[in-house]
Amino acid sequence: MAPGQAAPIAAPPPLERSLFARDPGGQLTEDALQAILAAPIELDLPARVGVAAVVTAADWRGPSPDYQRVPAGVAPFVKRLRGSEPFTLVTEIMPIPSGALGMEALREQAARYRLRYAILYREVLAQRRSHNGWAWLYATGVGALVAPGQQHRAYGYIEASLFDVKTGILLFTTRRAVDGARRSNRWNQGEKLEQLQAGLVGRFAPELADDLKADLYRYVAAVEVEDQRRARVAAGGAPVRLEVPASKAVATEP
Repeated sequence: MAPGQAAPIAAPPPLERSLFARDPGGQLTEDALQAILAAPIELDLPARVGVAAVVTAADWRGPSPDYQRVPAGVAPFVKRLRGSEPFTLVTEIMPIPSGALGMEALREQAARYRLRYAILYREVLAQRRSHNGWAWLYATGVGALVAPGQQHRAYGYIEASLFDVKTGILLFTTRRAVDGARRSNRWNQGEKLEQLQAGLVGRFAPELADDLKADLYRYVAAVEVEDQRRARVAAGGAPVRLEVPASKAVATEP
């Protein structure tokens, strides 16, 4: 090392375990938070992955979700992921209640499958129904029975988050907006809304799977850039400055 040259700084190792508290709150101390942000990201891919549906608890008084119904988008989502290069095996795992038991419960569940990564699949959808232009036929006897005077709409988003079981860290979240509508008569409106919603997420879930895979490759590329920057700084080199394009530069007053 040349005289006056700063000694290289030892880079912190990747995380070997979760630093989150093992309780539903998953609290972090300040030291643990800083350690997570300073540690390089370790990716172990390709790997087996499990898809867990995040479902709403059936009873607000307890954490138990409604296991009798798996979200309609899970099956087409998993089907599109299977056979993909980033994942050697894609399996469905039991649903988890939204926020009721914390991420530690998910880690324990994934560990029973011996999975390094899990994908959290969630549907956030709303339903709406109103009258359309055909509703004027309700004034007639026959029209009240058969006229498609009801406008049904389902809208919201579906999302998938990649979760590192080893460290308890969410790597990224991919989200896709969904929206669909149909006309109907007055009969069995609740069932028809459910059918509309199921068909909607079934159509968009494969696209969400494609988006997730694309985001994973972007994430891998971003990690490589960050690792190169960390290695440069650790070796005593100057950090690479972000160059702002002229079109994005903000003019400042003298």
